[in-house]
Amino acid sequence: MMKKRIFLFLILSLSIATTIGAASASPSKTSGNNIISQRSGGSATVKEAFSVPKGWGHVKLCMKNHSDHPVRVSLTHSGLNKLYIEALVIAPHDTVTWKSTDQGFSDGLRSGDYILQWRGSDYKVDGETWGVADSQPGNL
Repeated sequence: MMKKRIFLFLILSLSIATTIGAASASPSKTSGNNIISQRSGGSATVKEAFSVPKGWGHVKLCMKNHSDHPVRVSLTHSGLNKLYIEALVIAPHDTVTWKSTDQGFSDGLRSGDYILQWRGSDYKVDGETWGVADSQPGNL
């Protein structure tokens, strides 16, 4: 009887481990590639942080300026201080879509932490960012 319990426990443990391993092997398209969904505001300069997972360097960001004044947006890799977007102007109430593939980063962005900075000069920022990352540039 004890051997049956041990055997059943081992079978159950193995099936759970297999299921967990299969589920974590490939991120789901609906939630695994969403890297940022953020409303930004409150002051003239606002910084938002997000991460790009390893192997998912092809990035698309949509940035909407909800204010009545133009804003400038910059994107910097935190660890390297590498600037990917430098002072991109977004007109009042306009939306800009930025794709790493359209900007010459055919191999994608480096994985790691990023800072997206909004600047409204003398006016408060009122912006929104949503974005995805993928392992394949054609999926953006």
